[in-house]
Amino acid sequence: MTWHVTRSPHTVDSILALPTEAQLALLDLIEALEVDPFAVTEPYGIDDKVTRQARFGDHGLMVMIVNPLTERITPLSLIWTG
Repeated sequence: MTWHVTRSPHTVDSILALPTEAQLALLDLIEALEVDPFAVTEPYGIDDKVTRQARFGDHGLMVMIVNPLTERITPLSLIWTG
């Protein structure tokens, strides 16, 4: 499978708003997601196999939609509490 994280203008703006430490950790996460999103994520709420979450760095959380039909990962929210 060839997974791809969707980088909409809103997603790019959200990434650029993060501190450098968070951006670097998030880039590592994105790289891992594009290899196998199910290996580095866990269910978000009810396990519907589509809505997932993954931690990045020491203080980050990304909630996303993982669509196995299109092999696209769409970030819904990025949270950095550091």
